[in-house]
Amino acid sequence: MRFNTRFSAPVFSSRIARTAALLAAGVVGAVVLSACKDGTGHGTANGIRFPDDAQITQALQANFGDDPNNAKARELIQVLGGEKGQLDYKIRRVIWRQGAFEAQYDVSLKMGQPGAVSLQKLYATMVPKNEAAKLPEQTLQAYEDWLKNNAATLEKSNPQQAQALRASLESLGTCYREAKPDDRIALMNGLGALISPAREGWYADRLQSPSVELRCLPL
Repeated sequence: MRFNTRFSAPVFSSRIARTAALLAAGVVGAVVLSACKDGTGHGTANGIRFPDDAQITQALQANFGDDPNNAKARELIQVLGGEKGQLDYKIRRVIWRQGAFEAQYDVSLKMGQPGAVSLQKLYATMVPKNEAAKLPEQTLQAYEDWLKNNAATLEKSNPQQAQALRASLESLGTCYREAKPDDRIALMNGLGALISPAREGWYADRLQSPSVELRCLPL
């Protein structure tokens, strides 16, 4: 996923939508195999050895952390979660696909800072620098007021963009304003990745999916 964390409000929605789409995952037409645990802790079904949740999570973490295309996404996660913020992966289902496995999962953010701090940092990136310099103070309230006024200004020229900005402000406020460190904030549901065996372990390659649901991310 490719997020750009510094942008002006009019292009906010389209950039986030493009980058979030790269996290999307899912493939149709699979046969789901019920897994049981063998003595080694690995799931097995019909003689097929499945990677366990910890191995899948490790592969997903490596994919997110190592892929240069995820640089902007990592910046956004740091803005929202703080330096100690961490992505959490909840594995929903694992499907065998002729030598590889499709993992279907959700992603949440374990907060490393108060949510109000997250909002202030994020909104600061959404206000153009020249406009931010005119504000009487660099606070969450000042940034939020500017963005709301900007949405009102956009109403005549670009009502769709104005609606998206207002909806994003409302959603983000609901998600983060009262959040505390160590709280978990849902980010995306319905993701998927192809998990393939590699010489050094397991390799994750994200899949596109029409079922991805954005939760507490900018719209």
